[in-house]
Amino acid sequence: MWTRGWIVLFAVCWLVMSLPLGHAQFIAVAGGGLLPQNLSAPAPAGRVGGPAGADFSRGGILAVDAGIGFFPFLTGGLHYSFSRPKLFLRRGDAFGSSARVDLSTHTITFDGRFRTPQVAGFRLYALAGVGFTRFNLDVKQAVEVPFPGGAPENVLTPVGTFGGGIERSVAPFVHFKLEARDYITPISDQFFRPGGVWHRVAIIGGIVVGR
Repeated sequence: MWTRGWIVLFAVCWLVMSLPLGHAQFIAVAGGGLLPQNLSAPAPAGRVGGPAGADFSRGGILAVDAGIGFFPFLTGGLHYSFSRPKLFLRRGDAFGSSARVDLSTHTITFDGRFRTPQVAGFRLYALAGVGFTRFNLDVKQAVEVPFPGGAPENVLTPVGTFGGGIERSVAPFVHFKLEARDYITPISDQFFRPGGVWHRVAIIGGIVVGR
């Protein structure tokens, strides 16, 4: 059965692939993985309980990009990614509240890219962008009261991203790429009581069609 993430990914692929290359200077499809991140904070003074924590697991990621060139070295475009990491949440209260959650993340950002000229078929690029991420929550296990206000079905949050990579030309208008990207996402206190920032670092590789 098609999940919502696969449906959205297919729709974005269909949209960008339907654009003429004269307008969409490049189209890229890539996949890879997210690095884990573990956050913790001690219980506030005078409160009974242990440390709060939010452990985000590794997870696969799929990404689609489409963009246009403004100058030979500068492009702008739309980036979409879908991933499904897992979260182990420790509330840090006197009851030992915790939860295991499957997260479905849909991220859309508008990116700017600076690209170097090709040298021996290789070129480097750096990127930065802003957008938003929607988290869909599927609670697999709950102990006591991990979500005092009730488990949310989804959470929408702004996101900033930056990173870079390398492309290798293998044919006219066809390149392979390897990219590292950090999605900087404010963490809702529904996930982690002190709040903070989740760095979703992704390593992805894929194919680029276009200039």
